[in-house]
Amino acid sequence: MVLIPYGLDRLPRNLALRRIETGDKPLRLNSEPVPPDAMPLVASDHAARVAAAIEWLHSQCGDYAPLRRQFITGYFAFIAGEIATHRQTIAERLAPYNGLYQPDDLTWSALRPLPRGWVPAADQWLPADMVFWDRTRPIAIELGVRETQREKALIAAGICVLRIEPSALQLPNEFRGFWRHTTLPSSPFRRLIPAHRSAAS
Repeated sequence: MVLIPYGLDRLPRNLALRRIETGDKPLRLNSEPVPPDAMPLVASDHAARVAAAIEWLHSQCGDYAPLRRQFITGYFAFIAGEIATHRQTIAERLAPYNGLYQPDDLTWSALRPLPRGWVPAADQWLPADMVFWDRTRPIAIELGVRETQREKALIAAGICVLRIEPSALQLPNEFRGFWRHTTLPSSPFRRLIPAHRSAAS
């Protein structure tokens, strides 16, 4: 298990404030429900859900962070492009479910970005503009055209780092084909079910 704090410019003493625990599965957009206050009013509308997810992730990018916000918006365009490219194949895979699922439902199977994520490296935490978890390792993303000191520190610690220009978003193969590995689509726009408590507890 790897603990990744995110949405933070500086690490507080209490890391439970905003963190996610990763394991032996990729961290996807649907790995956990979005907070109730991020739910769109029209929960069944795909465009509304995408807009709500973008706004929710933008809120984690920090103040005065246009490149991070631009990356999030571009990332969802990238996801939509992947689904559009393979729409026919995806539709054929979903055909046995008689219209219960649509190709766009696979949006939420894409890897989830963690804005202002912190990567554990030896005895320290290193910040990055974005962090993804692909099942076996964190992938740190630094935004811009020039190498930064943060990027050098991440590389020196053995972390996989991608430097990306958000206006010309190019992502490697690890980010493609997300729709291939999902048996049934699921959405992050779902309500948490409270844990059952017995009468004796």
